[in-house]
Order: sequence, then structure tokens, then C-alpha cells
Amino acid sequence: MTFNRQFLSAFRAAETPCFALGLVEERKQPCGFVALRPDEAIPPEIASRGFRFGHSLLGNADYEVIHFAFAFYGFTTYNVLVNPNNPLVRTVLTTMVANGDYFFFALNPDGGVTAFRLDIGQADVAGLKTHLPRIQRSATTVAQYRKTVAWFETHPDPVGVLLHWVCRDSVGYLDLTNDRVDWTPARE
Repeated sequence: MTFNRQFLSAFRAAETPCFALGLVEERKQPCGFVALRPDEAIPPEIASRGFRFGHSLLGNADYEVIHFAFAFYGFTTYNVLVNPNNPLVRTVLTTMVANGDYFFFALNPDGGVTAFRLDIGQADVAGLKTHLPRIQRSATTVAQYRKTVAWFETHPDPVGVLLHWVCRDSVGYLDLTNDRVDWTPARE
């Protein structure tokens, strides 16, 4: 797997708990990924059971914010809000929908990494495919995004940990041709 080195450095340096979207190259093909850095390690026995992934659009007819939820069975739910009017978000989600899969990474505080390559289920593919045209047209402002995050902090649904969205201000983080770093996950 090949990552953008600057992205990895910035993600590792970000304050936890946090979340990022990006691209990884695997077998010479770009693939979208979602990455979490929780405050608390996800125990291996929990991670091995997988998680339920969901998404929705929050907002109204004038703007939208994308909500992702990662519910780990018997552990906790992680929530994330991202602004669809962000070129990085559009690129990663378009890649995920086009490929029909994505990678999930959780970097635990102890240095361990949980990694999955997942097919997007039919319902999720349909939902992302249905929402993708609206996401690609989004004109959500930073103020609208921040207002939605503030509202969600007081009205979380589902209840869980709200992760801060990081590594979102540089489309250079999606560049897999320069400043590459290879990573080979350990097999258990």
C-alpha cells in the first residue's frame, strides 16, 4: 500500500480523536479510505467483529453536510461530519463509488493499526450513488458546516464519539505520485 507521506505525517500529528479521508494505492490502483485515530484503542476482539458503516446528509434544501457513523459492535460509535464542498471529499467519495470499495484504517494510541478493505454494501452504494450528484454540486459554506457541527455536538444521532475532521485543507494529500511511502500491514 502506498500513501502520501505528508498526509501520514499530518494525520499522526493531529490531535485525537480525529478522522481523515484520503487515497491509498494498492496494486497500482487508487482506492479511497477513511481513517480514525480514536483516543482509546479498539480492542482486537472488537475490531475482528467489524462495524456497521452508515452515512446521511444533514442540512436543508440550501446546503448539506455529510455524516458518517462507524458503529463497532459492543464497543462504541464514532461519528464524523465533513463538508461536501471540499475537493478532497468529492475526489475520495467519487473514487469510493466508482470502485465500489474502500479501505478503513484505525490508528490506535498504542501504535497498532486496524485495517480492512471493504466492499460498499448495495444499500450504501445506492445511497452514496444517489447522494453523489448533490455532493458534487454542494456549495456548503464553512459557516454552514461549523453551524451543523455545533448542532450535532448537542444532538448526536447516533450517540457516540464525534471525531474532528483533519487533513482536509490540502488536495496535495491525494497525490500518490510524489512523496510516497509504502506500508505493508502485518498479517495475523
